[in-house]
Amino acid sequence: MTSLARSIAPEIVLQLRGRGDVRRYSKGSTFIVEGDVSSTLFILLSGQLKVFSKDERGREVTYNSVLPGEVFGEMILDGGTRSASVKAVTEVECLEIRTDEIREFIRQCPEFAEVLITKLAERLRNSTAQTRSLALESVFVRTVASINRLAVSDHQRRYLPASVTQQHVASRIGATREMVNHVFRKLTREGFLVRDAQVGLVIAKSLPSQL
Repeated sequence: MTSLARSIAPEIVLQLRGRGDVRRYSKGSTFIVEGDVSSTLFILLSGQLKVFSKDERGREVTYNSVLPGEVFGEMILDGGTRSASVKAVTEVECLEIRTDEIREFIRQCPEFAEVLITKLAERLRNSTAQTRSLALESVFVRTVASINRLAVSDHQRRYLPASVTQQHVASRIGATREMVNHVFRKLTREGFLVRDAQVGLVIAKSLPSQL
């Protein structure tokens, strides 16, 4: 799920720069690992990140994406361990700030506190939605919903970019790639998805809730 939380105002980021350190990470690097003990919070300055978990067999589930201006790693405020891993989808630049500095700044800046509250509320909302989806919705329904969320528009044409793989969709909905592939083949066979060599899979007509 793409993050819906409010971005931090540029003037607040400027104030926070004096309280933290700028870090740069290369594409593909995982710099927050689920279960690790840490005492820093991050603000993404540039690039894109994904928040995910992976089990011992390598199966992965993606929780959400992080875009510039958003805060992440906020769960350290309760003193616990990291609840998920974070990987750089592109080259990224982040501002890393210690928890004691964040706590002091929260007392001084109610607007920043509101951003954190919004982020935590979003996390809870997403967690509830994912639990409901896994418990009550079929893989077909979850796959279609993910395609709709990840689709982009170009000159009144909606399509799933070639960069969005079936494995990417599977990790977002908690299913295997084989199960997702089965749904994609159904949608292609029925003419809902049409492959285009330039952009990826074009959504030729509104995707159905079931087939």
